[in-house]
Amino acid sequence: MIVSFENPEEQRKTRIKLYKDDVFLIAQEAINKLKTSIPLVDLFASADQFTNFLLENDLSERDAIQYEIDDLREELSDEQTFYVLLALSFVKLCALHKVKPNAENIARTLVGFCQEYDGFSDLLMQLSKKEKARWFDNKRSNLLTYELRCVEKETSITDGLMIVSSIVDAAIGLSVEGMQHVENVLSEVNDKYGHTFQKELDCLREARKKKSVSKIEIGKVNDIHDNPNVNIGTK
Repeated sequence: MIVSFENPEEQRKTRIKLYKDDVFLIAQEAINKLKTSIPLVDLFASADQFTNFLLENDLSERDAIQYEIDDLREELSDEQTFYVLLALSFVKLCALHKVKPNAENIARTLVGFCQEYDGFSDLLMQLSKKEKARWFDNKRSNLLTYELRCVEKETSITDGLMIVSSIVDAAIGLSVEGMQHVENVLSEVNDKYGHTFQKELDCLREARKKKSVSKIEIGKVNDIHDNPNVNIGTK
């Protein structure tokens, strides 16, 4: 159940995907301060996998969850890391309750196990922090542009292409302003790489243009040519 990335580029690619996750954006700083036995990305990826497993198998009964938790505890000898993973899974279930009907019942059962952890209440307060949409957008665009700057240090074009493609995929979910910010940095990096990332840059640019076009409902707009109160070119 525990995810472990041996390939640094795969871990980095997963980290970029996690930028789409509001829970990750809110929790990463709080989790970084804790001494966990596995890397941050591995921890979040493991929580994702555990949460999805509970949802897919609809494990809301205490005995059923107990069985899976016992297996998880065997994989994680460090108690704090184990409970942090459970806490992350609980918060993710709470975040998914509107789109996953069974998430609420599973979360109600899982919280009983989380409460065994002395630091759960303090951690939960930090992970339950609500931010405005603008904060999330700025956070994501800043993290993505940071990743782009790091691409300049890549020694492998193949790795660079993989990372840039992941960045563009994540950036498409940003606001128009956020996409423009990432696009500007990608344009600079693309120039330095001899336009190696032109395809990815064009993809992001087109997505931004489509999002920035205002959609007008013609049926609700008065056509001035059919409006008797509008006289164009007449005295």
